[in-house]
Amino acid sequence: MINNTDIFGRKVFFIATNDTLVPPSYMEDFCTLGYESHIIPGGSRMRSDVAAIVQQFPDSILLFNVDADDGGSGWTTLIRDIRQGHDNLLVGVVFKAENSQSGNRYENDVSSRAGCIALSSGDKDGNFQALKAALDRCGAKGRRNSIRALCDSSSRISFSFNGYEKSEKVEDVNITHFRCTSATDDFHGMKIYDKIRGAHLTINGLEFKSDIVLIMKRIKEGISTAIFMFIRKPDDGPGLEPELEPQLNKKIYQITSQEFTALLHR
Repeated sequence: MINNTDIFGRKVFFIATNDTLVPPSYMEDFCTLGYESHIIPGGSRMRSDVAAIVQQFPDSILLFNVDADDGGSGWTTLIRDIRQGHDNLLVGVVFKAENSQSGNRYENDVSSRAGCIALSSGDKDGNFQALKAALDRCGAKGRRNSIRALCDSSSRISFSFNGYEKSEKVEDVNITHFRCTSATDDFHGMKIYDKIRGAHLTINGLEFKSDIVLIMKRIKEGISTAIFMFIRKPDDGPGLEPELEPQLNKKIYQITSQEFTALLHR
């Protein structure tokens, strides 16, 4: 049987991270690859944040930095408590490689797929690959190829087509595609695979231009919906221009991070 995690993957939470081993930049790097990950700082809110995450996302992946201050009764107790009654939750631990006994201490309490992950100071690439391998074992990505971000009310696309000037609402975006809607017409009769040169997009304040191609459209309850794919020069291959891709990825991560933070606070 196929379940939601097989399709949509699992959210990943790094708890009480050590920035030298798991820097915040990793979250954007994971976003580029289609993994949704977040950092939960240590401190007085950490335990309540973890409890909220487990309640809202019972099939998520939690990776605890067990070299950090546990803030109370100990990491072992916390891990055992949150795993109890949450069979779909995957829990692992990360630690400095030189503290190998830290990992051994938790082998019986963590999920077999998430496991105990040893990270080395100064080995940024090696640490990233070790974490990515763990996320792949856990099915963190599912079948999706990219993270989709919901856009705010100011997000729009403006373009010219067949002599018409268009300005429509952008509803959501990922690193390769975006969806927009129109309440006025069927995008002036555009056909599948019609291309637009130099479309101007505003995504939550980020402005840029890109060539795009229409890959799907439909009308439902009077609202026209179109999905476009970014294409790049010189051969109209799929994707943004190389200088634009990291900018949009950063914005997508920012949007999803803000959305998660707001949910956690609520």
